Amino acid sequence: MISIESLNQINGLETLQLRAGKQGERNAIRWPYIAESTAIEEWTKGGELIFVTGLNWNWSTADFICLIQKAQQQCASGIVLLTQSPYLESIPNEVLTFANEQGFPLIEQPYSLPMVNVTERLSNAIIMDDLNNKSNRWFLQHLADTPHLSEIDLLKAKELGIAPCQSLSVAFINLNNIGNEGLIKVQYLLRQFMANEGVEFPVCEFHQGWLAVMPMTQSCSEKIEKIWNSLYQILSKQGFDCSIGISDAHDIKGMYNTVSQAKQSADFARANHKKQVVHYNTLGISQLFTHINSSHILESFCHQYLGDMFNKNDAQTITLKATLQCYFDNLCSIRKTATALNIHRNTLSKRLDAIEQISGSNLDNAQQRLSIQIAQLAERFIR
Repeated sequence: MISIESLNQINGLETLQLRAGKQGERNAIRWPYIAESTAIEEWTKGGELIFVTGLNWNWSTADFICLIQKAQQQCASGIVLLTQSPYLESIPNEVLTFANEQGFPLIEQPYSLPMVNVTERLSNAIIMDDLNNKSNRWFLQHLADTPHLSEIDLLKAKELGIAPCQSLSVAFINLNNIGNEGLIKVQYLLRQFMANEGVEFPVCEFHQGWLAVMPMTQSCSEKIEKIWNSLYQILSKQGFDCSIGISDAHDIKGMYNTVSQAKQSADFARANHKKQVVHYNTLGISQLFTHINSSHILESFCHQYLGDMFNKNDAQTITLKATLQCYFDNLCSIRKTATALNIHRNTLSKRLDAIEQISGSNLDNAQQRLSIQIAQLAERFIR
């Protein structure tokens, strides 16, 4: 990965100097962009290294600070300022201080180093790095799509630095209503997130979502879940409507099943509007629903025990379903349910009677009560 800290290791770019914002030195560089003014919103999608030559604009200290703020909002990787030029002799101290406060990388480029050389060498390095990582992304997709790995697959894993017996945490990221420009930004955010966590596994597109893998040990399983939750917060903060499902693989041989479980968890989270990361192990009985290939089976079961409440979302049905859910959550206690719903016990009893009439189920019968509870879970899943 080409990052801020590796920028001056590219042949010919040794004179580039990081002057401020060292906290962001691991920022990945997706592509160079030359800014002629502070109006960069329309042209930046995330991961750009922004170059400022000083041409065609009389840059002030306030302009530089404004550019840093906008670059952060656009998830740019850093800013390069050309100095020792007729347009800018040196970087103002106020700008350096602000960049340090924001933790945003500010790089100095001597005017004597031709801009065309810098952008050409940087672009070539990015392209070569992407080509080198393509095989890693392909192999991760292969692991996720292959039920039974061969000995050659295990050897390939070792070549790529993946220990065959390494335990892995797998995340499947579902993104809703996202366009091409959003995809570019998401790809950068995911890649940057993994880099910040010190994970070398690539992130790849997979079955209309994104697949990310992180090594783990038993002692850090709770920490791993917090890490995936922080990814959810980052994506949400950037305005992306997403759901993340995760699962664990004891080794790479279990990747196929684990990826399937992570995807099912993400689908479940989206169907149930859960604004959090959902681990496959927390699905409980809903795990069974994920293995039923025919939705007609679930629909038939739901209709049998929910009756005309199934697949309806009018105000009355929503109230009855919410009441039923609260009734189950409170272990079928009339008193606790009425208190939780802030209604009179007589009102609750009338609602439960209505539920029995519509569903045809008897809530006093343990077997039928369990069936209607499962049907309500299944309805949310298939929806």
